[in-house]
Amino acid sequence: MGFRSNLLVVGLAVIVTCAFKCDTDALFSDEVTPIPVRDENRRSAEKDPKAKDVMAAKLDHAEQILAGLVTHDFEKIARSAESLKLVSLKHPSGWKKETDDKDVYEHFRMEFMRQAARLEREANNRNLAGAAYFQQSLTATCIACHDYMRDEDLKSK
Repeated sequence: MGFRSNLLVVGLAVIVTCAFKCDTDALFSDEVTPIPVRDENRRSAEKDPKAKDVMAAKLDHAEQILAGLVTHDFEKIARSAESLKLVSLKHPSGWKKETDDKDVYEHFRMEFMRQAARLEREANNRNLAGAAYFQQSLTATCIACHDYMRDEDLKSK
């Protein structure tokens, strides 16, 4: 089996494990809690981030999270999850759909931040299965947002 197949098997095992070990009441709760952010000044000095730079930063942090999951480096996972929250605080500029789909992007952005906060909490609790579950949820949110934006671009042509 190749690396991707092994990664898929590990991912599925993590999901199954999380189903038994995660706090399912909190997982499926409709309760809204504030997203904790330590220090907004740690963000990039650039006040008006460009969409390309924001997406590159998110991808970099996501890669660090995956590396942390594979090596059980919970501090790296928590740091990268916090960085994802910070990067997502502001709507990026230079995005051609900024006016038409601001509400839709805002929904995806807030869901992304909520999942990053949960990922950070699971990493701080040293819960590998929970952290992996929320890492996969973050990835699914990224794919859904990018698919939505790409599909809407194709409809407008």
